[in-house]
Amino acid sequence: MSSIKIYFFKWLCNIFIFADGHGDSIERTNAFFRVMAVIAPVSFALAIVSDWFSENLEFTLIAISFVLVNSFIGAIVHFINDRFQWEEFLTKTVKMLAIIAAVYFVLQGIISPVRDNIITEGFKASFKIATLLYPGSKILKNVFIWSKGEHPPKWIMQKVYNFQENGDLKAFLHSEYDKNNNEFND
Repeated sequence: MSSIKIYFFKWLCNIFIFADGHGDSIERTNAFFRVMAVIAPVSFALAIVSDWFSENLEFTLIAISFVLVNSFIGAIVHFINDRFQWEEFLTKTVKMLAIIAAVYFVLQGIISPVRDNIITEGFKASFKIATLLYPGSKILKNVFIWSKGEHPPKWIMQKVYNFQENGDLKAFLHSEYDKNNNEFND
């Protein structure tokens, strides 16, 4: 038996010893603490994840939706260009989910000890947009390729690339229309 299977078997035996009701109370107490040594950290971690998920439900659903839409449109673009491969498709989708989760976890961890104020709210909004822009920009790029550069408009693509490069949220969200040149300016 592997060491993981042995550990799990011993842990189950401790549950049975504790729940049995027969036997030495010291042995049952010892079994209780061994079981709790595993259950307590897992319960704590699940509670934290559950709280975070309930607070960030909208963001999580949007992020997952973006990944799914990106996978679908990316598959279409690669299929049209005769470059579609299932293994690469699945690998890239899982990689994107892992990258989004890791980056968001790190950025959330950096900002969470700081009290809420206007600066932290701006930073939170900025890194949520940056996190969503990773799959979102890939969707826009694939649609741009699929539509042969017709949609989305080139100025939107420039804003996406600029935000990815400099992180300037104000420039990303704000544009002025230049009536003389009939174009949008940052």
